[in-house]
Amino acid sequence: MKKKIAKMIALAILAVALPLAAVAQPCPSINGQPILFNTELQLGQSACINVCAFQLVNFFLVGADLDEAGIPVLVTHAGCNPMETPCNLACDPIDPPTVFTLGGGIFFPSPDAWGGYTDCLEIIYSWNHDGYWDIQVWSMCDGCFCLSFDDQLAAELSSFDAIGGDNQINVTWTTASESDLTNFNILRDGAKVYEVAASNSPTGHSYSWIDATVINGVSYTYTLESVDLNGSSEILGATNATPGSQSVVTEFGLAQNYPNPFNPETNITFSLPAASNVSLRVFNLIGQEVATLVNGAQSAGTHVVQFDGANLTSGVYIYRLDAGEFSATRKMILMK
Repeated sequence: MKKKIAKMIALAILAVALPLAAVAQPCPSINGQPILFNTELQLGQSACINVCAFQLVNFFLVGADLDEAGIPVLVTHAGCNPMETPCNLACDPIDPPTVFTLGGGIFFPSPDAWGGYTDCLEIIYSWNHDGYWDIQVWSMCDGCFCLSFDDQLAAELSSFDAIGGDNQINVTWTTASESDLTNFNILRDGAKVYEVAASNSPTGHSYSWIDATVINGVSYTYTLESVDLNGSSEILGATNATPGSQSVVTEFGLAQNYPNPFNPETNITFSLPAASNVSLRVFNLIGQEVATLVNGAQSAGTHVVQFDGANLTSGVYIYRLDAGEFSATRKMILMK
């Protein structure tokens, strides 16, 4: 793996030094079909991006001005199967990054660029003052992926959870991106009970609130609402929870970690309706286990476990809960 990374760094340096035409030759056609992709991707379009190992592909995103539209949203899918993506070319799928953070990539770091990476791909994009976004794809694998380009959403919701405790309910939510918002509202059974200012971070933010004015055994419905600068509101999601003593949790649950992104510590909450043999583990994006947080019998109720990523590198990690026949996974982002 070290040799592969060293080769990738050397070729990355070569890619920067050479003209684009010398390093971005198209891969051979797949099943005799031509590669259906131009050097320019317009707002609202999707494209099948075909890559060869150790090759740099560079093109432009056009139609979303930074001052007017904010940071663009890139939506990616493995492969270009038309049954599963908006793209129209069948090929060997490779997994692209789905989370992009400020600071560029591993091999092309930049404080002004947005980047994401997997074991196969690194994608970075940055605003070019000539009126377009410049995007670079550096690959360690052969294959293709689907990429769609759209304006930044006012609020893109990643998760919304409510977990009951003893005479309280912990409400958490995480956004993938935010722009032009004033605040979020929490409605309980249709009535506003909490308001918090929006962060308006293009990489999203994690929020948490404890509702301590509830009664054990009563079920409540929580609705998350965003409010923009014009005063318009939008319902983002809804969830249910029933508070009670630790012995009356009614269902298994794995909440989004909080805070997220985090540096270097975060809390992971899970709930058990009955005593269970529990495994809570953390993995990197290539499936390697990096931490075991819980491994053994746990009592019924709501449990909070702290995870410390001080010894890990920045990036996206997966945490997985196995309890009896129940299993759930979620993503979290470590940003140092």
